[in-house]
Amino acid sequence: MIENRLPIISMFSGPGGMDLGFRQCGFLPMLALDDNRAAVETYNQNDPAKVAVQCDLSKLSGSELVEMVRKASAELVPRGIIGGPPCQSFSSSNRSLKRRDPRSRLGVIFARQINELNREFDLDFVVFENVLGLLTERHTHWFQSIQRELKRAGFNLFVANLDAGEFGVPQRRRRILIVGVNRYKYPWVQFQFPKGGTEPPTVGDVIRDLPPAAFYHRNLKPEDIPYHPNHWTMVPRSPKFKNGMHGNGRSFKRLRWNKPSFTVAYGNREIHIHPAGRRRLTILEAMLLQGFPKRYVLHGSLSDQVTQISNAVPPPLAAAVANAIRQSVYAPVEELQRFLLCWFENNQRPFPWRQTRDPFRILVAEKLLQQTAATGVVVDAFRQIMSRYPNWNALATASRRELKQIVTPLGLTYRAGELIKLARAIVRYHKGNVPQCFQALLALPGVGHYAARATLSFAFDQPFAVIDTNVARFLVRYFGLKYRPSNNPARDRRLQQIADALIPAKRSREFNLAILDVCAANCKARQPECASCPIRTGCALWQSKSESKLHL
Repeated sequence: MIENRLPIISMFSGPGGMDLGFRQCGFLPMLALDDNRAAVETYNQNDPAKVAVQCDLSKLSGSELVEMVRKASAELVPRGIIGGPPCQSFSSSNRSLKRRDPRSRLGVIFARQINELNREFDLDFVVFENVLGLLTERHTHWFQSIQRELKRAGFNLFVANLDAGEFGVPQRRRRILIVGVNRYKYPWVQFQFPKGGTEPPTVGDVIRDLPPAAFYHRNLKPEDIPYHPNHWTMVPRSPKFKNGMHGNGRSFKRLRWNKPSFTVAYGNREIHIHPAGRRRLTILEAMLLQGFPKRYVLHGSLSDQVTQISNAVPPPLAAAVANAIRQSVYAPVEELQRFLLCWFENNQRPFPWRQTRDPFRILVAEKLLQQTAATGVVVDAFRQIMSRYPNWNALATASRRELKQIVTPLGLTYRAGELIKLARAIVRYHKGNVPQCFQALLALPGVGHYAARATLSFAFDQPFAVIDTNVARFLVRYFGLKYRPSNNPARDRRLQQIADALIPAKRSREFNLAILDVCAANCKARQPECASCPIRTGCALWQSKSESKLHL
């Protein structure tokens, strides 16, 4: 039940290689930021939504970044951040390293901006991509600083170096990836990086069948490049090209039809030589060797295009990481949602306050259920109150003595007075209408966190999770949490974040009620009936019991 398109923010997006891979796996970039004008033009040309914006992220404050995200969409809330800050200063092929290259700080700046964004939007995950040179002794302090900032931002980190060639990209291209998962929302997630292992396609597999390339001349027009706007190259000037050059120097690396490409990273226009040996590759051919689809078009000068394709993240590699995030973070939640909601359709308890979306009836029921199990006694009291006092105006003028007589079988008779105070406050300050704002509900007399959340979920289907002692016990058992809830689970921030992350879009009411009912039926305090539980396959408690039996 997770949204089909999960909104994300892309930082240092370049021409959109990482974004394209994430799109293919059901993520929706709602804002992409880069300081390169040509890269932004490329991104927007290939993205119908045109979400890319040119800006210098190194000069953007956290508050300014938050404001840009809010302006990007009033309806979408980002679930994750992806980005690959410029990596030239960490690259092992960079032979002119400057001691104080300002680009070295971009990774740390990225991590600190993530902290700001997470505080504002409570993100699910973050993905950081860079070159392996970041792991060298010379740059390890930067790598450690990036990780330290991401941990400080609230993420559990998982690190790997992956070869794009093992994910269908026709080149050997190793990259370092950090995936951070929100430690408060998903403390149980042990992220698993995708497994590659396959041999990469060869150069011939992807570019052998292309038509001849066009050569640049002063009056070259788009119609002179009939196959693809980027399928052109410069006229060879070096005499080495005359008879099919065979050198393999830094500036003259010739590809082989039957082998993967060298890493597509062209410094100073040192574009690899076509396997035929008579020209350099076209930008289109380089794009295909990076795993971009043929429909993609790069904009800008030749130098701009070379920079874009060299810095791009291969979309197939990005897609593999995106799919792994789906499987590690979201798939278990989707399975829990699916199984619980399916079970709930045929097993829900038929209480009268569940047969309505009237916030008056629901809030009154929540007051009656405070510190009280849902039994026939509560049902009788609820029906009597609804019969005698059918709305807030009637309840506000109720006789305290009569109301006390109704609630006496429940115990805690002070609830009679609280109900009257609550009714008078709603009539006086809200014109007889239950507010649909969490803080406004909390301001009402006798309404606590649980009742406020329950009302917003059950009456208005807002995405609020409800947590009582039973639900807290369920969360700890199901996810195997090494954590003891506070005395008031409804105000336990750690459990609340976990529970809120489970709520399916537009089905808050059914999901919350389903958890309450499965707790009553199976996940009991003293003797949980795990064998008949509809969601036992994903439950850490059940798995531990099964493993114990195997060892007997």
